[in-house]
Amino acid sequence: MMMKRDLLVAAKTVDTPKTLLTFAYKPTGVNRYGFLYFKMGWQKGVNSGINESGLAVLSSYAGTKLPKSENQDTRGLANELALSRCRTVQEGLHTLETFFTEQPSGVGGTHFLMDAEGGMAVFEHEPHLSTKGQLIQSDYMIRANESLLLQDEEMRLIEWEDRRLRYTQAEMGIKEMSGATWLEEMKKLLSTHLPNDQQQIGSLCIHDFENKGSRSKDLSVHSTETALIIDIKNRRLIYSDGPPCHNQWAALTFNH
Repeated sequence: MMMKRDLLVAAKTVDTPKTLLTFAYKPTGVNRYGFLYFKMGWQKGVNSGINESGLAVLSSYAGTKLPKSENQDTRGLANELALSRCRTVQEGLHTLETFFTEQPSGVGGTHFLMDAEGGMAVFEHEPHLSTKGQLIQSDYMIRANESLLLQDEEMRLIEWEDRRLRYTQAEMGIKEMSGATWLEEMKKLLSTHLPNDQQQIGSLCIHDFENKGSRSKDLSVHSTETALIIDIKNRRLIYSDGPPCHNQWAALTFNH
């Protein structure tokens, strides 16, 4: 996942075994915002989205060395609550903190928040009630399935090479992204394959990748089934129809 303040954009790849992908609009309810969203077939709630006020919320898996939890995966339910109720990053961060205190997720996760005023925040949680949120002052933010706020230095030294290389690729691309060409640059970045690596370690876009735990807790073959670009300024959820390297893109807006 990545987001950049000056462009008011957030983006991510979705690496998963084959599953149903849903891109849709949930209408406004009583005292609620309507929002555009993405979710996977097994997921309760939503994976990522943007609401009518311009608040974007994205989430991803974050690995943990803690013992397994019997709690259900509540990451998507937390995202849906924030999108339906909140206008700003501060409101969204408070909602996530309260939610995970009351309904801790059995799967660790990282959540990015960005609003129409350029506010940015990150929220991380591990099973067993370990959580931490932070407002972000930097120009951009990146995560490659790692948890950086909660892990101590010893755990950071154990980081998988796949995560380190993906972080580096994303940082190189997003730092240079600017101006009228940013959308095409983002599509190209999300499609990145590292050359001459048959194991695809460090590639942002993967095909039949033998996941060892660096991309999700499901230790099975993964592919990048879609990539998401949330254009906050224009209130758009842009997504690839299949792997982003196929360069087939569509968009949801609040006008359609």
